[in-house]
Amino acid sequence: MKRDLKKIQSTVFDLLIIGGGITGACLAHDAALRGLRLALVEKNDFGMSTSAASSKLLHGGIRYLQKLQFGKVRESARERTYFQVIAPHLTTSIPFLVPTIRGSVMKGRAALLVGMNLYRAICTGLNGLVSDPAKKVEFGTFFTRNKVLKQVPMLAAIDGLSGAHTLYESHMHNSERMTLAFIKSAVHNGSLAANHVEVKRLISDDQRITGVHCRDTLSGEEFQLSAKVVVNAAGPFLPGINSQIDSLKLFKETTGFSKGVHIVVSQLEAKYALALSSGKKTEGLVTRGGRHIFMIPWRGRTLIGTTNVPFKDELDKVRVTRKDIVEFIQDINAIVPGLSLAENDVHYAFAGLYPLISDEIKSDTYQGTGEYQVVDHSEQGGPAGIVSVMGAKYTTARAIAEQAVDLIGSKIALPDPRCRTASVPLFEGRVASLEQFIADKQQQYRDILTPQTVHDLIVSHGSEIDTVVSYCQNTPGYLDKLSDERETLAGEVAYAVEHEMACTLDDVVFARTGLGTIGHPGVEVLNKVVDIIGPLLAWDEQRIEREIEAVERRYQWRD
Repeated sequence: MKRDLKKIQSTVFDLLIIGGGITGACLAHDAALRGLRLALVEKNDFGMSTSAASSKLLHGGIRYLQKLQFGKVRESARERTYFQVIAPHLTTSIPFLVPTIRGSVMKGRAALLVGMNLYRAICTGLNGLVSDPAKKVEFGTFFTRNKVLKQVPMLAAIDGLSGAHTLYESHMHNSERMTLAFIKSAVHNGSLAANHVEVKRLISDDQRITGVHCRDTLSGEEFQLSAKVVVNAAGPFLPGINSQIDSLKLFKETTGFSKGVHIVVSQLEAKYALALSSGKKTEGLVTRGGRHIFMIPWRGRTLIGTTNVPFKDELDKVRVTRKDIVEFIQDINAIVPGLSLAENDVHYAFAGLYPLISDEIKSDTYQGTGEYQVVDHSEQGGPAGIVSVMGAKYTTARAIAEQAVDLIGSKIALPDPRCRTASVPLFEGRVASLEQFIADKQQQYRDILTPQTVHDLIVSHGSEIDTVVSYCQNTPGYLDKLSDERETLAGEVAYAVEHEMACTLDDVVFARTGLGTIGHPGVEVLNKVVDIIGPLLAWDEQRIEREIEAVERRYQWRD
């Protein structure tokens, strides 16, 4: 996968997608499978904005029970199932413990059992879509208080704890690589893609959008791209692009943004994720009290999320502040007395924006919805040639893309009208039995790589592990780990640059390898990475300094 801006400028595309988050990535994958000639551009790196700022969960939709949105429950559970089919290497099933509280009707055992049984009924039959037994989603059981405390002793501090029910969800090792996997699949099927390309304005001709004016943020070069149909899938930035033309309206306009912060701390619990009710409100007809905070075992750490704070600054300025960290830790410690988390326990923190459509933005209430929008602007009094796709959740991005490409097919002929994204594995996801595949590759590479390193290569690269290992074998030292505390190989850094369009140190450290997302990898590791990337991208000393500074800024919320 190469970043070829000359080729992308010299082609008139059927479809041009603005935005390389999970929504845009799924659009590209679907449209490419149906034979459209397309390009995708992303102003930052693929999947590194809103799509990366999540709990890394593919939610089964149980949260929609409290709004009695049974169709949304089924949709989310179904889409979670499809991820197991098309990207088995990037997900793992993890049991959540949902506590019950003595003396509370909605938080008590009876109410929770009713909800869990209803959820199970709604999900009936979905596991039949999965052929690999290891990727089927389990249904949970109720634990008594004694069993809960035996498994997770720290929950003893929760007042009135009477037990808990397990709920299995699908968790991503690296959500950025999941997004990348969709884009790589689109490219494998003939599409073009480019990161670090910002759309500055839409180009119109006689009431029709014909393309976009872009800027390469790495070189400063400006150029135009042409297409029969432009899709705006820029997430929080979508309204800003559309605002250039008054008639480009969504069905429900964005009324504001909420900032969600996650923190990564040392591992608090190795086996179970925890769904703990906070003192923050949540919207719904039938609720269990406060909004839940998730504490999830992730890559040897615990990932905790999320906050919900109205955001009113410029969208490009979203970042984690010390105030965010301090207030979130206070909330967490109030939920689990005795945990005593402190600011210096935080290894890493990240923030993202979530568009809101509520008339009143409330600082103490979670107002996220699962509603997405696919808007043909020509049907709404706007110009032809442009469709807006506003996503809502990572889990349902494939479904949104299917709906959008179906719509586009009514405007330009689709060589293949069938949507196959629910069953055709991603380019790196061609694995029939994940457990057997891992065992076979550990045996195959036993003389050169540890079993854990092979496992980590597979959960990053899937069925392309042989390509990556072969690439690393061609250069001395590329099969060496960068650090004893990380499984990332030196060769993966170079592979990210030469075959995965990594253009910056940030792209490599956070998006491609995840080296920095569980905590600062250390100055020595960063220097090793720079020593590999620098010659490949012809960086001078000034550029190296800027790249290191950009990485370091991600940890500067402590200031």
